[in-house]
Order: sequence, then C-alpha cells, then structure tokens
Amino acid sequence: MIQDDEGELMLTSPERVVALGFKPQKEILTNYLLPYVDELDEESQKFLEQVKTNLAKAIILREMKPACGVWSSRLMKYIRIYGLKFSKEDHIAFIKLAYELMLIPDLEPYKVHKFATMFIMLTKKRHLISPEELTLPWRPLFDLGKIFDKTFGLYHNLTDKPKVSESQESRIVELVRKFLSGRGLDDALELFGFGMAKEQFELPKSLEGSYLSMIVCARPYFEPEATKEILEEFLPQIRLWSSGSLLGQLVTFLPVAIPPDRAADGHLLWFDQLMTLWDTCYNSQCDIAELMTVFAGLTKRNPGAVDWTPYVAAMFTRFLHALNLPVSYKDMQFTRNHSLEMKQVARWIVWAINPDGVVLKHLRSFLAGVESYLHSANSGRWSYKLRDLLRKLAREFLNRVRREREKRFTESWENQTPESFKLRDEDITEFVNILLGPTVQAVYSRSGSLDIFMALQNLATLRPNIVVPPLLEKLRTSLTSLTEPHRVTAAMSAVASVARPMLRGRETGYPEGQTHVVPFLMAVLPGLDPNDIKKTLVTLHFILIFSWMVPIIDCSSAHEHWPDLTEEELLTCESTAQFEDFVLVFLDRLFIIIESSVLEHVRHDTKENEFGRSKTDAVVETSLSSAATAVLMQCSPKIFKEALRKFKAFATQTTFEITVSGSMVGVLLRVFARVNSEATLAAFVPDLCQELTTLLATDEAVRDEDPSRDVVYRLVLLMHAVECDGVVLLKYIDDIIPVLDRALKLYCQNALAKACDVLGHMLASLSNTYLYEWRSSPKDYSEAPEKWLPIREWGHGCSVKEANFKWHIPCAEEAACAQRLLDRYLKPELARLRQWLDGERPICRERRLRSFHIINASLSCSMFMPPPNEKPIALMESLVPATSMPFTNGIKHSVTLDGENMRVALINRMLDVQARMLAEKSDDTRSFEMLIQIWERVAVPAGLRATSGLEARLRSFAALERATDGRGGVATGAGSARLRMLLADGARLQHDARRDLPCDAGLPPAARTVLHALFDLSVYVYTSVRILAQIRMYWMLGHFPYSYRLLLPRVSRLLREEVGGEEAGEEGHARHKGVLCVLLGPRAGPLAAKHDWEVVRVLWPAILNAPLSEKPSIVRLEQLFIECLHRHFPAVNTRLTMSQAAIDSAKRLLTDAQLADPVFTEQLAGAVDRELANSNKTEKLYLELINELVDIAEAPNVVWRRLELVMHMLSFCPSIQIEYPTKAVKLMVNSLLHDNITVRRIAQRLVYYTLKQVKRPLKKILVDPYEVAGVPRPEKHVPGYRKDLEWVMWSEDRIPNNEEDWDRPWLKNSKHGFYSWPNKLEVTAPSSEQVRVFDLPLEETTETERFIMQFFNDDANIEKLVSFLTVEEKKGKDKFSGLRFSMFKMLFSHFGPSVTKKLVGAALERASSSQEAPQRFAAEIAAAALRAPRHWPFAPATALYEDVVRILTTGLTSVTVETMEDWATCVAMGVDRMDPLRGAAVVRGLLSLCAPAAPVAPATPAAPAAPEAPEDCEAAGPAAPASSAAPADTDTSFVICARLYALQSAIATLNWRVAPLASELLNRLQAANFTQHPYQNVREIVGSMLMTIFDLEVVFPGGKECSAPRLHDFLAAVKPRLAALYDENGDIVVKAATPIITGQCVPPEVNSCEPALETQEASVEVSVAQLSPEDHISEDTPQMSEESEGECARAGVSRASRPEPRAGARLRAALRLAAGCAPPPARRHADAVNLLTTVLRGCMGVVVRGVTGGGGGARSLQSLVRDACAVAARGPQLEELPRAAAAFLAALALHHHRAGPFDDALALLHTLADDRSWWARLSCLEFAQPLLFYGLPLLCEQAERAVSAEQFALKLMRDPRLEVRQSAAKLLTGLMHCRALPDEQQTLRTLTRNCRSNELVERHCGVLGLCSYLASRPYSLGPKLGDVLAELAKHTNAPDPIPATIRNSLAEFRRTHQDDWPKHREQLTEEELDLLADLTSPPSYCA
Repeated sequence: MIQDDEGELMLTSPERVVALGFKPQKEILTNYLLPYVDELDEESQKFLEQVKTNLAKAIILREMKPACGVWSSRLMKYIRIYGLKFSKEDHIAFIKLAYELMLIPDLEPYKVHKFATMFIMLTKKRHLISPEELTLPWRPLFDLGKIFDKTFGLYHNLTDKPKVSESQESRIVELVRKFLSGRGLDDALELFGFGMAKEQFELPKSLEGSYLSMIVCARPYFEPEATKEILEEFLPQIRLWSSGSLLGQLVTFLPVAIPPDRAADGHLLWFDQLMTLWDTCYNSQCDIAELMTVFAGLTKRNPGAVDWTPYVAAMFTRFLHALNLPVSYKDMQFTRNHSLEMKQVARWIVWAINPDGVVLKHLRSFLAGVESYLHSANSGRWSYKLRDLLRKLAREFLNRVRREREKRFTESWENQTPESFKLRDEDITEFVNILLGPTVQAVYSRSGSLDIFMALQNLATLRPNIVVPPLLEKLRTSLTSLTEPHRVTAAMSAVASVARPMLRGRETGYPEGQTHVVPFLMAVLPGLDPNDIKKTLVTLHFILIFSWMVPIIDCSSAHEHWPDLTEEELLTCESTAQFEDFVLVFLDRLFIIIESSVLEHVRHDTKENEFGRSKTDAVVETSLSSAATAVLMQCSPKIFKEALRKFKAFATQTTFEITVSGSMVGVLLRVFARVNSEATLAAFVPDLCQELTTLLATDEAVRDEDPSRDVVYRLVLLMHAVECDGVVLLKYIDDIIPVLDRALKLYCQNALAKACDVLGHMLASLSNTYLYEWRSSPKDYSEAPEKWLPIREWGHGCSVKEANFKWHIPCAEEAACAQRLLDRYLKPELARLRQWLDGERPICRERRLRSFHIINASLSCSMFMPPPNEKPIALMESLVPATSMPFTNGIKHSVTLDGENMRVALINRMLDVQARMLAEKSDDTRSFEMLIQIWERVAVPAGLRATSGLEARLRSFAALERATDGRGGVATGAGSARLRMLLADGARLQHDARRDLPCDAGLPPAARTVLHALFDLSVYVYTSVRILAQIRMYWMLGHFPYSYRLLLPRVSRLLREEVGGEEAGEEGHARHKGVLCVLLGPRAGPLAAKHDWEVVRVLWPAILNAPLSEKPSIVRLEQLFIECLHRHFPAVNTRLTMSQAAIDSAKRLLTDAQLADPVFTEQLAGAVDRELANSNKTEKLYLELINELVDIAEAPNVVWRRLELVMHMLSFCPSIQIEYPTKAVKLMVNSLLHDNITVRRIAQRLVYYTLKQVKRPLKKILVDPYEVAGVPRPEKHVPGYRKDLEWVMWSEDRIPNNEEDWDRPWLKNSKHGFYSWPNKLEVTAPSSEQVRVFDLPLEETTETERFIMQFFNDDANIEKLVSFLTVEEKKGKDKFSGLRFSMFKMLFSHFGPSVTKKLVGAALERASSSQEAPQRFAAEIAAAALRAPRHWPFAPATALYEDVVRILTTGLTSVTVETMEDWATCVAMGVDRMDPLRGAAVVRGLLSLCAPAAPVAPATPAAPAAPEAPEDCEAAGPAAPASSAAPADTDTSFVICARLYALQSAIATLNWRVAPLASELLNRLQAANFTQHPYQNVREIVGSMLMTIFDLEVVFPGGKECSAPRLHDFLAAVKPRLAALYDENGDIVVKAATPIITGQCVPPEVNSCEPALETQEASVEVSVAQLSPEDHISEDTPQMSEESEGECARAGVSRASRPEPRAGARLRAALRLAAGCAPPPARRHADAVNLLTTVLRGCMGVVVRGVTGGGGGARSLQSLVRDACAVAARGPQLEELPRAAAAFLAALALHHHRAGPFDDALALLHTLADDRSWWARLSCLEFAQPLLFYGLPLLCEQAERAVSAEQFALKLMRDPRLEVRQSAAKLLTGLMHCRALPDEQQTLRTLTRNCRSNELVERHCGVLGLCSYLASRPYSLGPKLGDVLAELAKHTNAPDPIPATIRNSLAEFRRTHQDDWPKHREQLTEEELDLLADLTSPPSYCA
C-alpha cells in the first residue's frame, strides 16, 4: 500500500532480523503507524507458526475439507494483515505449496480459484524472488486450463463475474447521476471517494481471471527450456482461418523476461516467427492482435534486446487502425480493425523509445494526426481509446523513468535498461512536449476527463515547468467566464490534478508555482454555488486537494526570521497573509449553501425520500465535511480560533430544520470537534446543555409528540459535538448526564433517536481508537514561521519513520465513565424488559421501542465489550481444527453488566424478549427492526456491515491517493514521499482491517444463539422484518465458516412440515417465502448451491417435496432456483485424492520434530484410509441424491413445475468421475418423449451428458507426419503450403476406396500442420483397432448402453421423438440446435448403423418438407451423421455418407428462407474435423450439387424459372439476359444461393485442406458463368464465394508453393472479359439501363433485341449517369470547365440538350418493352457489368476478411482502382455496380498497407491524377484521403513518400475542374494537420509564389494552399499565420472563385478558434489582429 525506502531499511535492520529470527520479505509498513506496534511482532510470529504448522498438517493428513480450506484462508488473512512477513525460505515453500494445491487432479473450480488467489498474493511482488531461487513447471499449469472446456457443461459458471454488493455510496451516486445532467460529476465523485472504478491491483473475482493472473505471476519462474516447449506446443496449433484463444494462450504463457545472456533460449526463438506471422496474416481471425501483448512485454521486460527501428512504422500503422477513427471513404467503414489494448500500445511505445529519436518522431506525427479527435466537439466511439492511450502513455513513461533512476529498481534481479538505451533528460522533455498538446486539447472533454487529469498529473511530475503554466492560464481565463461553467470545472480539475508538482516549488524546477496557490484559492470560492451542484463539488475537490498539501499558516512575517528567501518564496509568504480571509470566506460560502438547503426550499422530489432528504443533499454534505476537515485541520491555531468564532455565531443564532440544513451544521460542528476538541466543546457544550435543560424542564415538553424545533436542533448539535476526544469529553460528562436523563424519556421518536445518538456517540468517543490529527506536517503549527517555514514543505510527504502520529487509546477513566453511563441507562431498560417478561408490569410498544433504542445506543462501546469466553462449537470434524487468533487493538479495559460479560447478558435477555414477541405474534415491525440492529451489534465485535464499508473506504483511499500522489515522482526524499494525510488514512484502514478480518476457532455458543434468532426473524410474517434479518444472517453465515450447517435441520423441517400449501394461511405463506429467500441467499454463495454434497443432499429434496403454492410470489421464488443453481453450482466432484507433490511441498514447512510427533504419526497412518472413506461417503451421497431426484420425477402426480426443477437439478450435477445410475438414465431418455417441451429440452442435454459419460475412449497412435508424407524433415521450416501437407489435403488420387486405404493415418483436426507439425503427431488408430459399442456382444455392454440401444431401436419411440423434434417451438426464433446435433452425433457414433439408419431415414423424408421445423430436424440429423462415422469401418461409413448426400440434395432443393442458414450450419458443423479424403463422397456430392459442371455449349439458353420466394426481393426476377454460354437455369436463384452458401460453409470450414478443390470450384463457377449471373442475389453469394476461395491464398516469406487459387491469376484472366465496358478512349462506360433492378418480375419476352436503338440508348444512359440528381457531389451546380465541356461533346450531348432524368428512365422502360431481345454488344456489356460487380465484391471481401487481406494480390487489387474510381464517381449510388465499387475503394483505402504496396499505391495515385475523367480524378482524391491518413507512419518513415503525397495534392490543386481543386485542398489540409510534410515552410513559399501567378487556376491553387494552412490548425495557431493572412488579404478582390474560397476559409477559422480566442489573441500582434478583423468583417457600404 505504501512505499518507503527508509521504512523498508528500518524493518530489515540487523537488530530486527535477529529479534524475529528471519529477514522478512515484505511487510506492510502501515502496521508501524499503529499505536500497538510493539505487540505486533510477537502476535505475527505466533500467527505464522500456527498457519505454517496447521496448513502443512492438513495437507499431509489429506484433509482438504475443512482443514486445508480453513488454514489456506488463514494464510491469506495473514498476508492481508502483515504482508509477506516471513523468511525467503518460507516464502518459496508457500509458493510451491500453493502451486501444487492448484494442480491437484479433479479439484473443484472454486478451490482452484481460492488457491490461485493465494498464489497470486504470494508472487505479486516478483522482485523478492529471482528465477534462480524458484523454478515452476509450466505444463501442469497449461493442463489446468483445460478446465475451461465447457463442452461437457460441467463448469458453466467459471467466467461469471459476481455482482458487487451495492453500498450506500453507490446508491447515492446512481441517483445523483440520474438527477444531474452531464458526466463531469463522475470525476468529482471519483476523487471524493465515491468512484466505483476497479483498482489496478485488485484481485480477480472469477476463476478465469485468477487463472490468467496466476500464469502471469508464474511466468518468470518457468524452466529454462520452457520457451522452446511452449512454442512446440502452441505454434503447430495455429489456425489462421478460425477464431479462438490459442494465440492468447501462447502470449500469456510465453516468457518475455529471459535475460539477454540467455536470449538464445528466449526471444530469439520466436521473435522473427511471430513478427512474420503478424505481418503476413495481420487480418486473421485467430486473435492475431494478441501478439501486441507479447511484443510490448518483450519491450518492457527486456529493454534494448531488440532493435525496433525496422518495425516502428508498421507498429504505428497498426495503432492508427486500432483507434477506429471516423476516417473513411464516403463514410463507409469496411475494414477489420483489430482491437489493440491501449495498455500494450502505450507500453510498447514508451519502452521502445531510445536516444535515436525514431519512436519519438513517429509518436509526434501519430499524435498530431489524432489530436483534433480529442477535442470535445469531435467526441465519438474513438474518444475513450484516445484518452485511455494518453493516460497510459504518461503513466508508463513515468514508470520507465522511475525504473531507470530509482535505486530499488536498479538493484532488482529483473533486466535493466542498457546505458545506451536509457532515457536522457532531453528525451523526457521532448516526450512531455509531444504529449502535452493532445492532452491539454482533451481537458474540456465532457466524458472521461479523469483519464486526462491523470495523464496531466504524471506529465507534471516529470516536467512541471512545462505542464503547469498552460493549465493555470486556462483556469485564469475560464474563471472570468460566467456562461461556460463546464470550462471552469474542467480547468479546476486539471489544475487540481497537478497540485503536488506545482507546490513542490524549486525542487521540481518550477519555483513560481507556489505563488499562484493563494490567489487561485481565493478566486475559486465563488464556485461554491448552491445553484450548481457540479461546480460546487468540483470546487470543493479543488480546495480539498490543495488544503491537504498546504499548511494554512500566515507566513507574511517570514522575511524577519528567514533571510535566505528567494524572490518567489517572498511573494508566496506575502500572499499567505490572505489565508485567514480565505478560511472565513470559505465558511461564508458554506453557510450560504447550508441556508439554501433548508428543507422548505428544496425541490419537490426530496419528499419522495422517507427522511425528506434527497441523495444530492447527502453527497453535498459528505463533500462539505471532507473539504472543511482538510481546511480546518491545516489551520494555524489563530486562524482556527477565528473560524470557530464565526461558526458558533452562525450555528447558534439560527435554529435550522434538522433534516438537511441542520444536519449539515451538525456535520461541520463534528469537524470542528475532531480538529480541536478542547476549544470546540468549551464553545458549544455548556451552552447547549443549559439550553436543553431549560427546554426539557417540564414533563409536558418530554411528553410532547411534536417538540419544538429548538429541542431537536440542539440535540443534533450536541450529538455531533460529543464526537470528539474522549479525554476532553470527560470534563463535560456531568453537564451532559442531566440532559440525557430528560432527553431519553422523550415521547417523540425522532427526538428520542437523536438523544440516543448523543449517548451512542459519547460511548464511541470514549471506547474507540482513533487519530488525534493528520496534518500535512508533524511539526507544531503554532511555532511557524519562527522555527520552521511551512512554504518549504508545501506538497511534501512524510516518511513512516517521521510520521509521529498521536492516537487516542481508551484509558481507565474513560472505561469507568462508559461503565457509569451503561449502569445509568442500560440496566434500567433491561430491568424494565424483565418486568414485562415476568408479567409483573405490562409495556406498550412505544415504551418497548424506547428501550430498544437505548440498548442499541449502549452497544456503541463495542470495543469495551470483549467476545464471550466460551468454548466454540466445532461445526465439522477435523484433525487440524481451527484455533482462535485474537488480534490486539491496544484496548486493555472492558465493561460488564453486573460482572457478567456484556454480550452474553444482552443475548440472553434479548432472546427472551424476541421469544415473547414472536409468541404474541406482534405486529410491531419497528421494534423488530430495532431488535435486528441490536442482534447485529451484539453478535460480533466488528459489526456485521463493517466489511462492505471497509471495501468502500479502500476505494475512497485509492481514489484520493491517485488525486494527490498519482504514480509518484522519482524518489528524491520528502518531496516524493506519501502525504502524511495518506499515511494517516492508510493507518486507519489497517487498524479497521485487523478488526474486520477475525480468525475464530469456530462458532461461539452466543453467536449460534443469535444465528437462530435471526433465522426466526428471517421467516417472520412481515416482509420488512424478513429482509433485514436475512441480510444480517447472511453476513453471519459468511463470517463463521460452515455455520450454515446449523440451519439445515430447521430449513428442512420447515419445508417439509410447517409451511403449508393452499390450505395454509398468510402466516404459512410468509414462512414459506422466508425459507425460500433464505435458501436463495447470500448472493455470493447461496445455501441451495453450496458446494457440499451433504448440504445439497438435504436441501434439494426438501425444496422439491415442499407443499405446493400457487401464490405468484412463491412461484417466482421457486423459478429463481434454476438461475441460482446455474450461476453458482458447478459440478462438484465426488472423489478427491491429495497429490503426492502437494504433500511433499507441505512437508518442507514442518520441522523433523513436528513430523516425528507421535500423535501426528498416528494420524498420518490412517490418512489414506480416511481420504478414501470420505470419497466413498461423498459418492454415496451423490448417488442417493440422484436416485431421490429420480423418484420425485417419477412420482405419478408430480406437478410440471417441480418436474422441470428436478430435471434442471439433474442437469446441474453431471460428474466426470461417476456415471449417472441406470435408473436416472432411463428417466432422462424417456423424458425425450415427454409432453412438456421444457422437460424434453432439458432431457436432450441430460442424454448428451450421459452419452459423454458412456463414451468409450478412442485408441490413438503417434506418427511422424513427414514419414507419412514420404518427405524428409526440412532443416528450416517455412509455414504454409508444403509437400508434407499433401497427405491430408484433397486429391482425387488419394481418396480411399477400400478398408486398407480407409485405415491409413488421417488428420482429424485441421489445427495441426499448416503452420507447422508437432514433433510427434497423435492421430486416431485404424478403425479396425477401435472398440465400438455396436460391435460388442450384448453381455459385454453396460445396462445403460443396452437401454439406450433398445430405446432408439424402437420404431414407436423414433416416430414419437421425430414428431416432437419437428414441431416449431418459437415462431421466428428457432435455430439450428447445437445441443441436438451433439446428442445425435454421440448417439450415432456410439451405437452405429442400427440406430442411425432410422433417424437418417426420417430425416430424408422430412428434408423435402416445405415447413421450417422438419427441415431443421433434417439438417441436425445430417450434420450429426456427417460427424459420426469417422471411426466406423469403411463400408457403413461410406453408406452413411451417401445417405447424407441424399438428405443434403433434397434439403437444398426444398430450402426456404428460414432454413437457409440452418443448412449452411449443418454443412459447416458436419464437415468440421472431417478428413476431406475419407468424406470424399460428401465433398463430391456438395460440389456437384452446388456448382455443377457446365454443359457443353447448349444451343439456346433456357429462360430463368420463376422464383419460388417472391417475398425475397433479390430472388424475384432476372437482372439481365444470360450469356450465350450460360447453363440451363433449372433452379430458382434462391436455391442456387442456398446451395452455394452451403458449399461456401464447407470450404470455409475445411479451409486449407481443400485448397486444390477450391481451384476446381473456381473453374466451375466461371464455366457456369456464375460470376456474371443475371440474378443479383446469386452474384452477391458468388462474390462471397470468391472471398472464401482467395482467402486460402496464404504464402509466407520463403514459401514457394501455393495449392490455392491465386488472386493475381484470376484478375489477369478476368481483365480481357471486361473489355466490353470500355469505349474507344479506354474510359469505362456505365449503362444504368442494362441491368434490371433485382426484384422486378420480367417476362421472358423482354430478352429481345433491337440493334437500331443501341447507339441512342447508350448515349442517353451515359448522360443520365453523369447528370443524375442522386450523384454523390452535394455542392451547387459545378462550374463548367473546358474539360467538362469536352467530355460532354465527346459523349454526343451538349450542355443545353441534357435530358431530364425522369425522361431517361421512361425512355429506358420504353426501350425494354418495345424490343424482343438485346443486341450482342449490349449483352456483352451487361455480362461485363455483372462480372465487374462480382469481382469487386469478392475483392472487397478478400481485403476486409481475408487472412492476408489480399496480400498475395495486392498489386492486382490496385489495378482495379481506376475502374472502381470511375464507376463509383459517375454511377448512382443506389445501383449495384457503383455501390460495389465504392465498397471496394473503402476497403482498400482503409486497408493495412505495408511499405511496398503503399509505394505502389502512391504511384497509382499519380497515375490517376492524369486520368481524362474529372469524375475519376475527384474519386481518387476521396480514395487518397483515408489511404494517406492511415499511411501516415509510412510517410513519416521516408520523406520521399511525404514529398510524393504532397506533389500529388499540389498537382490536382492545379486541376481545371473546381471540384477537384477543392477536394485536393482538403487533402493538403490533412497532410499539414498531421505534420506529414517534410518541409512545410518550403511548401508555403511555393504556394505564395503560386498566389502571385497571372494564371487563374495557378493563383487559385496558391490561395487554396494558404487556406489549407489555416484549416490545418483548427484549435491552434500556426507560426506563419501572419504571413498567410497578409498574403490572403492581397487576393480578396481577385476573380471568382478566389474571394469565396478566402471567405469560407476565414469563416471556418473563426468558428474553430472561437472557444479559445482569448488565448489566441495573446499570440497575435496588433497588426495581425487588425488584418484578421479586416478579412473577417463584412464590408461596409455606408459613405
């Protein structure tokens, strides 16, 4: 928690090592701030000895439960309280023990999580133990991860994150957020301690999280050869075409901190491989972005080991893509941006920085490009990532500086940064300058500003003289604004975040920082505005932060005592004369807030609260208290005296209402009392006592049900005044007692509650341990500035050694006073209750409630009430029972009740009271609720709700620590030490943690009594009573391990006997609900889901046998059991055997004497037998439970709700150790035919579990893949297609035709091989060697197997099952069921053809149905049948495959819109893990069905058939006549699409193994003219097919072979077929009329022709395309340049004769209707259009989704850019071809280009700039903008590229077309904005010369360029702004369009610079301001 080098040295001094007997590893320093520190060493040694001995014995004696669980929890508590306070030897032994405990076979998940958490706690401080001292094997940890294989359904809840209990603070925050608008409040609440953000070092709360954290902690200690073994394990399994977590696992396991001298065993083994993999397959789905983690880890943990210079540009390109910025082509985001974790990005950037400046250069360019997206006006989905990146960059950089310069890091065993690689001071300065601009830009962000403030804090820690001044300037300018409150609050928060670096003055190189403190404190006081809650909270935060670091002492006379003051110090001292005014004005502003918060004046919504106070008021009150405490605690005595005088006058002159304003006054009084008890009590208590005595003098005043406000208000003041120093309070006891004597008799409940609070606060002040003060300096404030100068300690911290805290420890006088108060007030109340119990005197409910109030208040002295000295109850038998370990608290005194233990006496008395009230069936709920509070406080010393409060306080402490200290600066002494206030808060938390983490031996009898009492109230008739009692009871169940076992008999009895069904009354129903609610809680571990078979064995049958009730509330509770069990009950194992490795590790913790102890030796002799007996007992309980559940389910009159619950319970307890009994299996299988659909659905899962349990293991063999392939093992391995892969790839020559071929080795899973082969490949043995159930005689099968076989061989059962499975369940929501598929797959595989043929036959019949459900059933059966026969003999397997092909043929002929996806899923899941050679029948069948070979030259093409699905618009009609080579279209387009989709699913699943088949498929698609099919939906699916086909083209560097089709060859073959698209000039011609919009039904006679109209139609269509109103250019009518005139002339259409678009559409329709067929040229043009559309769509898919992103055909893809630009620019965007072209350009522009393709793209841009068509030139500019933006790192890498991009923009800025020039100017603006130009000054000079040209276009080019310069700095001013303005002023009267360009540019300049114009004004000279005013002001026409 707290780092202190001096403290560490003190704790490890030689004297202390001798005293302890060992050198402690790492202690918690805050323990040495506690007042009882002298007792802690003895206490900790005793505790440690107990933990070591008993934990070791528990493991050696093989007692996992309860001993091992209890003592491992004790070890974690020890670490939490004392830290790693044990020797290194013990530390290593504990680590090895925790490691072995996790690895125990068949350990339950929750125990794995527990031991993993313990391991993390032990290894989190990695610097304490080096790899030479500890070695851990990695493979067992890897094998442990297989627990996350949830296919069996055992561990369905491993990754669920438990919900955090909602504290009072979180509820307050939530309501305030709903009430107030804006998110800026979140940050203020975070810094005030209400933030709910997760801590960085918080322990993981799920098994998955703890497992991953555990790997990270263990990774530095893996064996030396681990890296090689890990690579051999993971690399062969890389599947480039499949998503998965394999690379994530590799990255998690791979060690990156191996020292440089062992680099040959470290990163040299994998760096080149993984970098090549990322470069080649950067677009893969296989979590390729996870590699960023390993590279970042290598950079940090092994600094300087790799020269990153060649990779910098590529890395920054990836970073730019990962930000998901809104930079795209025509707002089309077609790209796969792999999400990179910003933490890893920041880590790589920071640790790759070296003195050569390459990384810093790229970082500057990178941040310049994204800076504008940080502005609050440009927020979006990218904002969070950008802010997160800035924060983590600053934090990581500060970490690096500390690691390289602090001694405690440089002396660590971890790899050190080489001297040549270390950061220099100039590097730090440059980094801060680079990061500061974007960070300051984001200060005004309305969300997530906390990230920015943390970044500023870390940057200011490094260079305050650079960071602080601009922030102060922002605050100074914003404070003058009355209309922008957000700017004020943002600026205040920003300055507060850099408070400590600002205050540390001359130490940090910024001595003038201190001079601003007092002026700003005075200036922000107006921000305390009751009408603006957000501003008030932020202002209080600002004052709080500065007050904690600045002693509020008047130092104006310091120059008289300190002659060495500097000029800055002298100014600071003079300003401190205003401190008194500041404090008094501060109080005045608080008083205004209080006065405006009076209840009568608040909003109407406050009345909704029970107490009349809104949650907003609660937040403000807490904030006032925090800020006032900080200010008053830091005040000098003189200033405090004046503040107290002012406050007393305010508090006593007015009587406030107590709900809101009075409460705030009381809270302030409490602050004064805590700061200076002596002065405050002297000022208030005597007067208050005198006034209250007068007001309560009469009996009428006491009995008044509505007393005067004066009475209650003064009680509130007195209540808070006595929260003070107990020693001071003793002086006023005699004055207060008479007041209490009268006040505790008040009849008004509200006033009585306040009087009881007075008593409770007095007792708490007398009995508690607390700090007296926590100022920023331990020195005497009354001696300043004479003896010490406070300003020289501003912002300084304090070491643990110098903290010198003073604690209040209760003394004997205070204990005597507490005893006096208890005797005076508690004993009479107990006596009065005894009289009522004995029947001597009746009591009314009001009098009883008063007694309860007083008893509850009396329990406030709980620290004087020790726990009862009773022998605890052993809840479970154990050979190593738990022992009590009371932690000292420094309190030596106690109170009693007539000599009896106070707790025991109260428990006995209150138990009688409760029994009497329950017997009378009292309806006094208020008394019951107060009684529950008494039980809460009397049960245990800590109080039941202390733990949640401690968690909230820990979060508050962490938030305040971040706000004040941040990451801490480089350790230089007191300046970088923790603030004394933080030390005090940490000490308080540590004191409370010791109290809240008790270690009890068991359950004390008194606690058992309270537990039963709370249970009685938990099932009481009133809801409010039940809820409160259950909350307290849940805490007790968590506090005392295994205490829930005491409640089992009562719960079971209540469920079975006492609660009734419909005949029961309201009381019975209430008890029933209470019991069910008890079983459903607590939330973290419900009783009904305890991981204990003994408990489950009792509770589950009891729940099921409970009487039925139709009450809706009870029905809902019973339904909640299903969700409860699903979330919290993983399958708990029945047998457990302690591993020998764990036992051996445990023995290292014991001495030889302990091991030889006779008692222990005797226990050890029977350890194995006891372990076996426990396992047998647990297994018996499990079987009894299953059988009883089955009996309940088979009962004749079982209700359907109970039957469903039984089935769910059976599904929650499958076991991998023991099979379901046959009786249960019969129930599950028969339930497949149940009438209840829910029962049938659960039965399917249960049958699947059963089949998994009875599965016979497959025999496997090891083979050498190279030997099987018949090729030698290569010396250097190259991933990708190779000769040694051919034996597992598709080939007609290797298809098995007999049993011998069938039994050859085959590869089941395609994860192996493509990247590399494992050393030994495990494959399935030949089918002749497998043991199959259907081949065995019946007598050799089990009873379960015989029953299943008999059931599924029964025709009646099959018929009924099929009828159920073909019924629609949820209309429109039914999908292919993976569960049914898995069940049938297991069934077919185990029980063979006899079972399979019946269901396959039924599926074949249903496949032809037109209904959705029968087809889906057929698809599920087909998929299962495809997977099942892999291990069958040749003949039956082949026969089944043929049957499946018939099902697929039938189904894909009868397919419907609803089942198209189901058939594709069927094929994908069926062929998964199928050898394409063994399944050749299926592959051939699919290929022939879906892509039949083209017939030989048919004479006449058949007309397309009418579509069967007219509702599908894309399948409703032909788009164009088919080519003469097209095959007969005998199927509808929809059926074709469905078949192709299914075939695509097969190709995508089998991927590289069917690469040769993909070539054949491509040939068939082209031969069948599918690539130019007349139907649009067919073309779309074919385009997707092309993506899948060319996605298989993966060639790694060095690879020569590629079995897959090559994109380059395909595009080269396609190019000649597109010739019909071009005119004689080589320009593409778009004929919009050629294709008919898909979805129009057109009769066959439309396909006729009329050659005479061809030319006219073509010319009309070109003109319509050019002038269509839907054109994407949204500007006004463009100017007609010479070029455009020429184009129109070439098209044959003059400007005046352009037809109206609607007329063109009418003409097209007339032409289609008047003609019989299209002419051959038109038909060829239509085919070419369709072909180009399909090709563009396929190429777009390859770029976006391909593994390599089309890397193999990158240059070929660029060859399509010209055509795509022409089409996208000129065609209407609603048409298919322009839409496909735009999508292709968008994908290619946003593509991740490597250096070579990017250079080609630049060259292509220059070529396109010379295109004849201005539309194409305009489109290429739109294409270039995202291309160059995402290529910014490549431009930065080589200046030649930037020059080329600049020349491209300047060339088109001289274009004769105005639209092109304007678009080119935008491109130049972007280049300037991103600082991409190599010499911007030279560019400006060139543009200036252009401005002075006589040519209009050249002149306009120069003006556009200068305007681009203005636009390139949207939120700042360029250094050449004056020169640019001066030049532009010369051209305001130039010919059009120059003046309009200047006006628009300057208008945009004014708009973007409006927010910060006051700051910008100061940067301009008077001449520049005048010039700007002249340019932007409209001309005046007045004479």
